Amino acid sequence: MSKDRGKDTYDLVMSLLSLSEIQRRILISLAHIYPRAASGTQLITLIGYSGKAKSLYRGPLERLETEELILVDRLTPRLHSIRVNHLHPLIGYLLELIQAHGKKTMELYIQALEEGTSVDRSE
Repeated sequence: MSKDRGKDTYDLVMSLLSLSEIQRRILISLAHIYPRAASGTQLITLIGYSGKAKSLYRGPLERLETEELILVDRLTPRLHSIRVNHLHPLIGYLLELIQAHGKKTMELYIQALEEGTSVDRSE
């Protein structure tokens, strides 16, 4: 990222705004559990998605993967490991922001992942 953090922040916000709500929830959730990864089922639970994993892969995850914002490791035909692409400049900056200012929220996401629950975004 450039030394101009104001521009970096603007670029990150604009990039997030270009995503659908479900894509933002996926990206924010994965960024808060980084360096961990999540399976499709874990991700559905974590973000409180009411659909099936298959529909998640065919839509929101496909776009995020195409734009290289996430990495999807296909472990078996039905089991995928999904994580943020920490090498992407905007994702790298998002991870920096979370490390600096989002430790408590990060703990909530990790706890929810481990317990198999969703994160209540109303807090």
